[in-house]
Amino acid sequence: MFRVRVLSVLSAAALGVCGALAGCSYSQPAKPVEEPVGLPLDAPRVTVLDPGDGEHRVLAFHDIDSEQELTYSVATGFDQQLAKDGSEKSAESAVEAQDKVTLPLEASVEAATQDVEGQLPASRNAFATVGTPEAEGADVSSAEGFQFGWRGTDTGQMNSLRLAAPQAATDEARSSVERAITSLTALPVVFPEEEIGPGARWSVESRVTGESTLLQTTTYTLDSLDGDSATLNVSVEQRPSLGALPFDAADAPEELRGKELKVVDTTTKSEGSVTVDLSKPLPTAGEVSVTTVISYGAEGSDLRVVQASATDMEFASRE
Repeated sequence: MFRVRVLSVLSAAALGVCGALAGCSYSQPAKPVEEPVGLPLDAPRVTVLDPGDGEHRVLAFHDIDSEQELTYSVATGFDQQLAKDGSEKSAESAVEAQDKVTLPLEASVEAATQDVEGQLPASRNAFATVGTPEAEGADVSSAEGFQFGWRGTDTGQMNSLRLAAPQAATDEARSSVERAITSLTALPVVFPEEEIGPGARWSVESRVTGESTLLQTTTYTLDSLDGDSATLNVSVEQRPSLGALPFDAADAPEELRGKELKVVDTTTKSEGSVTVDLSKPLPTAGEVSVTTVISYGAEGSDLRVVQASATDMEFASRE
């Protein structure tokens, strides 16, 4: 069946060589890795919706020189249907998060010692190495030793992402691990610069690069705070970054060929909670599930191209 592609999958080849990008250093593991590739990231927009109650304080990461061991898993799914106007709701139940990839991670953080041209100033330089990855129905073990990292600020904002794949990794293993990592970095925990208290709510607007071009608004609620440990409820809304796209698939219905497809409707269902230790770079526990359904239509037709995507993420500390 024809498939509308809103955005190509993020790959190392598409990112460009990072060798000239300052701050993209990496340590050579037992398994040699290729030259790192890097991608500058847009600064998210953070807005406090409710400052919360009780004692207020500024929440910020203070994880310089820290180390962390955790297991991160992500399952994704994608489905496309051709439906009559009004019957798009079935797409939500048709998509299922599968193709689960599990990455054991060892992460560390050092102080960012220099600014990078074309990037916002950074205070933290985080780095992670993948242990032996596992994937349902595929052998991705050759991606053991995959490295990634980011430069960012104490709020949790990521300014750039860099990837270094093992030289011996197969294309399938490399692709699977890359997708898992970009799903992880698409949901950064970013705190506001203002003081907040229990019950505080704030939104983080960012751009998601992956199976589709999406603008994402993540709303965090500070459910509890105990010292450096913060538990956050997570709600996600996604929408296409493009309101319309040309459609010329040869096997598409005649009434849609050569026409511009416009976004008719977008819905997102999400639920989740993560626990963050401000002295560690990544969530120590939690689960987040997101399902987004986008309906496209052309003028003069009641046919709809309906795309549904699902992502389930899990975090578990190994310490």
